[in-house]
Amino acid sequence: MRTDPYRHLKLLVDGRKACDAGIGTYIRNVVPRVLAQLPLARVRVLIPPGAAIPAPWLDAPQVELVEEAGRPLGLGEQWSLRRLLAPDEIFWATSLAHPLFRSGPMLATVHDVAQLALDRHAAGGRLVQLAARLYLQSLRRSSDVVLFNSAFTEREFRQHVGEPAAASAVTPLGVAPAWFEVPPQSSALPGTRPYFVCVGSIRPHKNLRTLLAAFGRVLDQLPHDLVIVGRHEGFRTRESGWQELLAPLGERVHFLGPVDDAVLRNRVAGACALVFPSLYEGFGLPALEAMAAGCPVIASSAGALPEVCGSVARYFDPHSVAALAAALLAQAHQSAEARQSQVQQGRERARQHSWERTAGLTVQAITEYLAQRGAHG
Repeated sequence: MRTDPYRHLKLLVDGRKACDAGIGTYIRNVVPRVLAQLPLARVRVLIPPGAAIPAPWLDAPQVELVEEAGRPLGLGEQWSLRRLLAPDEIFWATSLAHPLFRSGPMLATVHDVAQLALDRHAAGGRLVQLAARLYLQSLRRSSDVVLFNSAFTEREFRQHVGEPAAASAVTPLGVAPAWFEVPPQSSALPGTRPYFVCVGSIRPHKNLRTLLAAFGRVLDQLPHDLVIVGRHEGFRTRESGWQELLAPLGERVHFLGPVDDAVLRNRVAGACALVFPSLYEGFGLPALEAMAAGCPVIASSAGALPEVCGSVARYFDPHSVAALAAALLAQAHQSAEARQSQVQQGRERARQHSWERTAGLTVQAITEYLAQRGAHG
């Protein structure tokens, strides 16, 4: 009689960032799909005290919710995680937070190593870099499986952190089906001028200053506005000098701040193009989501963006204002036929990425680890 390999699997998943915009997207889409493929596993999910996470999968019979109140990356968190974990329970670190240099089994997801790859200011300061190095080195040495969201992130990890001590796998991110279902729209929403859209927070590596400077150069040559969606406050470091660039742009630039998913999809789908000027991206999910929504992409040639977008995006040097200005003009003057071809290729590119694929690759990595562990008793 065949025995299910997951029957005795015990898993503690860090779900405390499930409501965040970045890592939260990963947790909300990957964790439930992984658990659906592990129906016999005993699963506990860490959540913040009193959190109301709108996730039906948390109510599954196999899932037990555990409140964890330790300050992220603090000493109290270390004590709490060690107290909670059983010796044979696999800890799934969905972010940097984990019990440092744990001897028990651990699965880690690495989204990027930006704190080590960027300069000290962009990374958030010396203390942030030191903490990141400590936690990433611990993940490298203690994890039985390290999951990278892109081949770029894997290379960066090996360069800035070192060779993983055990197994590793690349599990590219996916696109939610809702992005493919946005109704077709013209390049302008009712009552507005045509516009470019940028999705990203005001942080140094997001390179907002270059975008604003480039848009200022083409302001008198195009009827387009610039719409920026994302957080403006609450960061350890923020982009400097961008306010001075705003003055000559007047009402042609619109900061929307954070918006709900439906509004975001509509704004992206209605844009002439998504502009992604980032200096560093571990993956670049907004570019892939834009392609799914039928929105062309003007992307920086840095980070994982060429890996994610392939030959579909229009690339530029993120350090060159002139290069981005030229890309904006070229995209705005693109013929209807060329735009339609770019939209079609973009949708085909986005369809190659699904959260089911991400979950499947994750389960495959877990299965291979369990098989190896079983072979060694």
